[in-house]
Amino acid sequence: MDAASVKNLVEQLIPFVKKTGVVADELTATKVKLRLPHDASNLNPMGILHAGATFTLAETAAAAMCVMAFGQRAMFIGKRVDIAFKRPGKGDVFATSQLTPVDAQRILDEVGRVGKTDAPVVVDVVDASGEPVAQATVTMSVRKI
Repeated sequence: MDAASVKNLVEQLIPFVKKTGVVADELTATKVKLRLPHDASNLNPMGILHAGATFTLAETAAAAMCVMAFGQRAMFIGKRVDIAFKRPGKGDVFATSQLTPVDAQRILDEVGRVGKTDAPVVVDVVDASGEPVAQATVTMSVRKI
């Protein structure tokens, strides 16, 4: 998929993600950066970003990274998410995930040999000042189409 199609997927075609307001700011084969604009509907009763909104942002960034890196060469689904919250999220928050071409090819080669593999995708979530909010490792089950 091209970046415009993935942007539409992230922002419009996944109802739950659309409800949170996630915006795709950068989509390449090696880097994805998503933004969750500040919105009162994504806050907990203490006025900070709800953990579920942070989780949704991180998981969506990992999935978008897989789409950008693998295209139509493999399918994937989230298998596990490990998330460590660093500090309360306030204001806009950003999730960034990166996958080198070498790592993407290694994953695709394994899928070609075995038919499937688990691929951990690291996602860093920061606030507008760059301070860490959370770090997640989203393990994707990548499978042969």
